[in-house]
Amino acid sequence: HFGYFSGSTSRKPNSSFGRRDERRERYLFCEPLPWTGEARDMSTRLRELIRKVRQCKTAAEERAVVAKESAYLRDAFKREDAGGRHRNIAKLMYLHMLGYPTHFGQMECLKLIARPSFAEKRIGYLGLMSLLDEKQEVLMLVTNSIQQDLKGKNQYSIGLALCALGNLCSAEMARDLVVDVKRIMRSSTIYLKKKAAICAVRLSQKAPELVRDFMDEALSLLDERSHGVLLGAVTLAVELCRLDPTVVDEFRAKLVNLIKMLKHLTTSSGSGYGSSGDHHVRGVPDPFLQVQILHLLRLLGVGSPGASDRMSDVLAQVASSTDASKNAGCAVLYECACTILEIQSTGGLKVLAVNILGKLLGHRDNNMRYVALDALVKVVRIDASAVQRHKGAILAALADGSDASTRSKAIELAFELVTAKNVEDFVAEVFNLLDDDDPQFKAKLVDKICGAVEAHAPTPTWHIATITKVLVSAGRHVSEASLRSFLAFLTRQPPSVQEVAVRHLADLFLDKSGAPPRSPQLLLCVLWCVGEFGALLPDGADQVGILAAALEGQGGAEIAEVGLTALAKVGARSGAQDRQRARDVISRFNSSVDLELQARSCEFGKLFDHKRLMPEVLEAIPPLEDQQEEAAAGVPEAAPAVPVEADPMGDLLGDLGTSGGPVAAPAAAGDLLG
Repeated sequence: HFGYFSGSTSRKPNSSFGRRDERRERYLFCEPLPWTGEARDMSTRLRELIRKVRQCKTAAEERAVVAKESAYLRDAFKREDAGGRHRNIAKLMYLHMLGYPTHFGQMECLKLIARPSFAEKRIGYLGLMSLLDEKQEVLMLVTNSIQQDLKGKNQYSIGLALCALGNLCSAEMARDLVVDVKRIMRSSTIYLKKKAAICAVRLSQKAPELVRDFMDEALSLLDERSHGVLLGAVTLAVELCRLDPTVVDEFRAKLVNLIKMLKHLTTSSGSGYGSSGDHHVRGVPDPFLQVQILHLLRLLGVGSPGASDRMSDVLAQVASSTDASKNAGCAVLYECACTILEIQSTGGLKVLAVNILGKLLGHRDNNMRYVALDALVKVVRIDASAVQRHKGAILAALADGSDASTRSKAIELAFELVTAKNVEDFVAEVFNLLDDDDPQFKAKLVDKICGAVEAHAPTPTWHIATITKVLVSAGRHVSEASLRSFLAFLTRQPPSVQEVAVRHLADLFLDKSGAPPRSPQLLLCVLWCVGEFGALLPDGADQVGILAAALEGQGGAEIAEVGLTALAKVGARSGAQDRQRARDVISRFNSSVDLELQARSCEFGKLFDHKRLMPEVLEAIPPLEDQQEEAAAGVPEAAPAVPVEADPMGDLLGDLGTSGGPVAAPAAAGDLLG
């Protein structure tokens, strides 16, 4: 063996060293060992299977390769090939990753788990966690094997059993194995204690009645100094407090220890929890443990002024000393800010938390900006003045189109800041965003603008001018609810305001050139207002001409329905000449292919023959209350099947509904139009 030890790359075929090295390579790549006779007829090695699948150019070729290999695996399982079972399970897991059925190999995983070899147990548990879930009935058969491994001497086999139990545990398994898990939590091995603590989280989730059973162990683990054990213990404590709030008082006894841990992690000096750099992430001492401790402190501080006061100093220390330029530091700062905002902290500390979230708004990572916006949405309902300082950053996030979810959250937060004092300036700033190309963002922005204008408009004139500007700029994105609300607002205004509205809308429609607007929502608004308030237009205004021009360029049945009703109302209050013109325009729809339009045209034509009743039937709609005000006052919605109890909002814009169903006629005109 001189050449082998001298560094030569050549190996003698009969060399024991060369044979051992070759066996190791073949084992790692799940290859057959030809000289042992083990899996001699294996069709494809795992490495070759992966290569074949990757070389497939079509889905049909891939299915053929997988079908051939699956057939071999089934045959191998039937032959009880114990020597090659772990290799077959490895290939089965690869097929499972590709999305192909692997249920026929579930029992083989159980057989591998029962084997004494650690290498086979490892593949068996890995296959168990990959191929099965807690809903599989086969899982009941593995409880005994897991229990035997939990009681074994090999800590690595115990760790495998704890991992499998933490991933696949059901309520029945939790009740059967809780005693073994508690025993391992009291062991002296750090490796096992941290795994048992995480496993206990799963057990308590599946069987909440076991929360009290883990209390003693959870409290004792909080006194450990190992980072891994502490992370598992704090995670377990958070879950126990979430599942059973009555145990929070017992964990408050460990508040001093938790504060001490967090302080040592923050300073990261001396012989404390953060002295070792093994757990640092880009210079931040163990951010995972810090985040979990802050989460637990938040649960302990809610509803307890004394606990909140004791943790205030360490929270201020974390907020001021953590590096915000790293993602890990941002995660710690975000959790610290959330803790400060939820506990009963002082006003200065809350301002510090809001400033932290404001800094995160300027972060280049969209995830950081989103979580900051989400937290500020909760803060703004409590203290809007503190969030107002970061209005510029919020509007910058709103204007940034790189992430749709961030913009959606920014819209929600931005319009929470709108008040009667700043609504004019705020709406003027966001109007520039109506040129955005994203239709979903545009629709949500328009809806928020309409809501803010309706709630905080300083004057009715500004309200009308702003909504009409929205209808012109982005009318296609105005929702029916917003349009209904605007028209209901107009019915509650005095005639002087209604005159301003109808004149402004008529001018927008004519636009000096007589061209109708492109927005269907604006056209509906113009038709409805001319029909209701056309009498307030200046003398000589051709109301019938405006409506006829709109109907000639109408883009759908909805607009035609509103236009016919408006023409009938204009004809009812006009002289003989205009009444006849309105009747002639309406009669054009007597032969319409749309049933609703044909019915309205014929009914209104008959109504023109009753000059005495026509003004009474087509009188102006009375002032209508807004839907939100009606809901706040507790006004019940009328059943749609009873015309006399119909919602007045339905009468207001019933013409805006779909043309597929008949519109209920007013009770006063039932005999006339029946």
